[in-house]
Amino acid sequence: MRVCIFILLIAALISACCQEPLQDNETKQEIGKITATNGMSVYHHGYDNMDRGHHEFDGVDIVVDLTYYKSTPIQRGDIIYYKNPKLENSKLNLSEYEISRVIALPGEKIRINKGQIYINGRKLDTFYGEAHRLGMNIEELQKASERSDLADNIRNNFKGNAKDFLESKDTNIKELKVPDGQYYIIGDDWFRSADSRYFGTIPKDSILGKVMGDKQ
Repeated sequence: MRVCIFILLIAALISACCQEPLQDNETKQEIGKITATNGMSVYHHGYDNMDRGHHEFDGVDIVVDLTYYKSTPIQRGDIIYYKNPKLENSKLNLSEYEISRVIALPGEKIRINKGQIYINGRKLDTFYGEAHRLGMNIEELQKASERSDLADNIRNNFKGNAKDFLESKDTNIKELKVPDGQYYIIGDDWFRSADSRYFGTIPKDSILGKVMGDKQ
């Protein structure tokens, strides 16, 4: 009996380790320009939580399609325009509206280990699947912090070295299951984003539209 249990445990561990990474071949990193048409709204975003190294969406007018999700399901990788939750006794200073990226969908299990996102036990192997700051991952940040021209800029936001950050609560989240009708979101710049890592999942009713790009 003990031998059977041991074999089952080994098989389970092997199965977990051999799961194929979860990829997203549809979502693109590039942010295009678009002209607002019927059903679309223009939102001025004055924050850098989606910065991937080129000041994406920072201080610019953004086109949001307010009707998009009436006919199309919310997908992983979508950049959404949503209403922030109202938090009591919180140190987070949240604006009323914000944009961020959808990471996990209803019913999925999400875990973050040292800056790497896992969905249902599978590594999220895409450009937004790991911690970033200014478009750099942790390893790249560590190297950049050694450059004299970027040292102060990086260190002021990095709050220590790579090892400290990888062991912080910002990059390590115990596995949780996203409730039905809820979504887990994270901004592309992990150092500058207040998102589901801090206030949990958000309901579909709070998602007001899909970000289509910068205003033409």
